[in-house]
Amino acid sequence: MDKKKFKDALREKTGCAIQHNGWTCGTCFFAISPTLNNFDWRCLLFYRGDYTKKELEIEGQNHMKSINKIWELIK
Repeated sequence: MDKKKFKDALREKTGCAIQHNGWTCGTCFFAISPTLNNFDWRCLLFYRGDYTKKELEIEGQNHMKSINKIWELIK
């Protein structure tokens, strides 16, 4: 998945680009849908490059499933 396209769609959906080189903040992220949870936020932090899987305790888990879930909400 193209990271810039993802970031742009997220920014358009939330109206927020305040964090980390144009990414949305957590408050605006969670406003997208009540189905989003802390694991989804951690996966987004990993995807955008803030942390490693180990730092976010998502090692061994399917983070792309979560990223795809977010993508379906924002595209």
